[in-house]
Amino acid sequence: MKAGNPTLVAAINEKRRISFIYNNKRRIAEPQCYGMGTKGTELLRVHQLEGGSEREPLFDVSKMQELQTLDTFSKPGPNYKRNDSAMQIIFAQL
Repeated sequence: MKAGNPTLVAAINEKRRISFIYNNKRRIAEPQCYGMGTKGTELLRVHQLEGGSEREPLFDVSKMQELQTLDTFSKPGPNYKRNDSAMQIIFAQL
């Protein structure tokens, strides 16, 4: 079962940075892993470049606004691990 937001899936598959508003703050991030959490929430793990102090936060996709894809990036963030344990189902990952 693969589904999810096609923009986020494409951003991960194409290694494209994303820009979005979360908690009224503009974020610039490199998406790492996107899937469904244990509570049925769509989650996105990112390597955050701008907008917050946490480097590799997990975002609730339903609270993201004004999602846009930007330029490309070359490699995952420094702490990236495949098959993120926060997610039961993974739609896309680096």
